[in-house]
Amino acid sequence: MSQRRVEQCIKSMKVDMIIEKEHVVQGVRVLDGRFRSPHAIMFPNQLPGCLQWARWRAYLPNTARKGVCIHLAGTGDHSYIRRELGFVKGLLEEGIGSVLVQNPFYADRKPMSQFRSSLENVSDLFVMGAALISECNYLISWAISEGYGPMALSGVSMGGFMASLAATNVCIPIGVVPCMSWTTAAPAFTEGALRDAINYGQLQQQLEDRLYLDKLRSIPNVNWVDEMYERNKVNSLGLAHNMMCTLMNEFTCLANYPIPLDTSLCTAIVAEHDAYVLRPHGALDFAVSVTRLFFGFKRKYFYVHVFFKCSYKLTIYIKLILQQIWPGMCVIKMERMGHVTAYLNGHHLFRKTIAQTLRHMEENSLGE
Repeated sequence: MSQRRVEQCIKSMKVDMIIEKEHVVQGVRVLDGRFRSPHAIMFPNQLPGCLQWARWRAYLPNTARKGVCIHLAGTGDHSYIRRELGFVKGLLEEGIGSVLVQNPFYADRKPMSQFRSSLENVSDLFVMGAALISECNYLISWAISEGYGPMALSGVSMGGFMASLAATNVCIPIGVVPCMSWTTAAPAFTEGALRDAINYGQLQQQLEDRLYLDKLRSIPNVNWVDEMYERNKVNSLGLAHNMMCTLMNEFTCLANYPIPLDTSLCTAIVAEHDAYVLRPHGALDFAVSVTRLFFGFKRKYFYVHVFFKCSYKLTIYIKLILQQIWPGMCVIKMERMGHVTAYLNGHHLFRKTIAQTLRHMEENSLGE
């Protein structure tokens, strides 16, 4: 995944697309389908049972086969209804099709022992991301083989982050519109609204066990334990908190993945007062240098409390971080909105941005 080889791996295996339902309603081709996740084929122990089946629903114009956007589910989105209401109808009016994907560990792919959206293991989040990378790549290839295109990826909140993650391994130029997400999941799970979802007490006990630490140290090509201790020397927030930061940045930071082939087709939509998606992280050393440029402070972690007092400088910070990781991408800020208000009031902007991106891609393909 870090070397954009997922599509190559998918082509080397046999993945059958199964169309379970298909009908046409008012000129719209509606399909329900499933396929075995390529990630489950490669790592069956990570996606056993119902988890292995990637399920999706598509709404595609039946006459002209044009652009299609794949929409990833946000936190707690176990059905297609939210995305149907927020995206499908409006995009169909623009002649754009939609594919709605079920996340691993959600809906029909939720393990029996899992309570609602509460993942049983931290590693389940990493498996979810890896699986969606392969599944979105396969769906893009399938849609193109059906005559559709250009293609885009989008999602809101966690769905936006997963869309960004999936885009890193697509081997063709693709539109990407992450809405109200960030460049890493670290702040949401270590400082934000999802912090209490993690059993830090149990993790702390594990990290105080020498045998457990020895197992972590035995993992080749990583130094998570040393990094955990180094972080803890600086902030004294505890081993569990710092190990979680280390793991989240290792597996979820977009800087550790390939850059999309054409970042001019990528537009991030962010809410100005988003308390759910905290942004003191993303590219830490770069963020510190930006803050020093504005304020001249030298203390490494002091910048967080000062920088975000100024909305104008916050906007600059967000753009600089995003454009450092994906140079050339666009950023749209929803002013005076938080996470929930932006979700409730932002779908017109989300759809407009997706439509403009795909229209631009169509115009470019016609001019070639």
